[in-house]
Amino acid sequence: MDAGNTLADVALETLPITVAVVDENGEILLTNKSWRAFGPDDHRTDHVGVNYIATAEMDADTDEYARRAVEGIEAVIDGERETFTMEYPCHSPERKQWFLMWAKRFRIGGEVRVSVVHLDITERKLAEITAEETAAELREEHRTLEHVLERVDGLLRDVTDAAVGATTREEIERAVCSRLADTEPYVLAWIGRVDVTNRRLSPREWASAGDVPLEDGDLVLGSDESHPAVRALADGDAQVVQDLDSFDDAERWWPEGAGDRFRSVAALPLRYGDVAYGVLAVFADEPSAFSERELLVLDSLAGTISTAMNAIEARRMLATDDVVELELAIGDPDLFVAALATELEAAVTFRGLTDDEDGTPIAFFHADRAVDGAPDAAAIDGVADVRILSTYDGGTLLEAAVDDDIVRTISEHGGTVRRFETRGDTPQADSRTAAGDGIVDLTVDLPNGQAARSVYDRLDRRYDAVELISYHETERPRRTPGDVMARLESSLTDRQQTALRKAYYADYFEWPRNVSGEELAESMDISRSTFHQHLRTAQRKLLDELFTGDPTR
Repeated sequence: MDAGNTLADVALETLPITVAVVDENGEILLTNKSWRAFGPDDHRTDHVGVNYIATAEMDADTDEYARRAVEGIEAVIDGERETFTMEYPCHSPERKQWFLMWAKRFRIGGEVRVSVVHLDITERKLAEITAEETAAELREEHRTLEHVLERVDGLLRDVTDAAVGATTREEIERAVCSRLADTEPYVLAWIGRVDVTNRRLSPREWASAGDVPLEDGDLVLGSDESHPAVRALADGDAQVVQDLDSFDDAERWWPEGAGDRFRSVAALPLRYGDVAYGVLAVFADEPSAFSERELLVLDSLAGTISTAMNAIEARRMLATDDVVELELAIGDPDLFVAALATELEAAVTFRGLTDDEDGTPIAFFHADRAVDGAPDAAAIDGVADVRILSTYDGGTLLEAAVDDDIVRTISEHGGTVRRFETRGDTPQADSRTAAGDGIVDLTVDLPNGQAARSVYDRLDRRYDAVELISYHETERPRRTPGDVMARLESSLTDRQQTALRKAYYADYFEWPRNVSGEELAESMDISRSTFHQHLRTAQRKLLDELFTGDPTR
């Protein structure tokens, strides 16, 4: 077949696809430039005269694509089909390639001819493979997500049910640890509480899958900062070790061989508002088990646990009269009580606390010397205003508008200040380990150990030196109206009680008064000044019982 200078021949040479024309026997009659350029440089030829079918049949026994090519081209030559197409790989050591074979039967001069075209479809094939791999990854991710959602939903539901249905903190801790230990990939869970007196964090309840070991001993706060549970408690945020093999301090807490049972750990603080209830520690038997999504789930669980614990504590506080007495020594000249004493050049003793109309705490203090004028409040951090209420030979009574958050912190935690004073020349001062100038003694009654721990932590972070002097958990006697009256009557003398009752029943406290003090004094056969002395003493004892619960102070 003469290539000549026909338009069709020239156009065939310019095509970017490989083209060959074979006769009815499969012999190659014509190829174009792209065909001749395909293949290694030392094997490039036009292949004219080569039998295409016979060459392909040589590999048909071992190559599925060669067998299909032979069968397809022969079917086209025999007229069984007009066209045949097939995609096939043709990889080289340097790169992967795919081609589309297209065979088409036609006649010229009454003789059967077949054009065989090979089109490079590598880019399309690679894109399809990438799309298939992405789809497979998405399907696997979807299956994983469904599994995670199913696991998470069950975990959240069970933990919530356990927390809401529990009547004690111990029940919550036991149920939560057990449920977590039964959830893959977790193998150990414990909830630790803090002992305020010795500053230790220790597991109170735990559960494990099999014989997974627990930490060796308690954790000492302040000296074990690298332990994730201690850091979670100190920072108030979740702490994660994704691979214990790369955690330098792992051997300090976990027994030898523990790393074979768990590989990663997450610790989450249990907090409700500003009250710390402890730490939840969860261990997994595989590294990198605590993804961002997993931590969100655990954080939600920690919130549920903390809320349930707070509800139980609130119910317990209403049902019992337990109280924690926390006695502290604070060494910081910037503490407003110490600064007030410095400005007054006197020892200062706390007398009581109230709020003004806008909610600002008003604290009453007694200075142990007569003061000429009120100190400058601007010189005292935490005090908005100071006023002298009265001055006498034995000292000065002052009131201070306090904007220091120590007072608000104690109040928010349900606490009552019992003692708040600078140290003077008292026998008690000699027995304190932190005695010295600028030391303030603070005694607070708090409703539970969690509140005590939270208040202590807040003060410890705020001031230079905070020393725990004592920590006592006691049962506060329940104050019924009858008990209050009995205590009050036992503290009043007969004359004081008579003066108080006469004044009340005679409408002495109404305005305008129906009776004068002189008339009441005459009815008791005492002088007017003596009557008022009895009445004022009785009133003071009544108010002491109302505000402090102690009419004898």
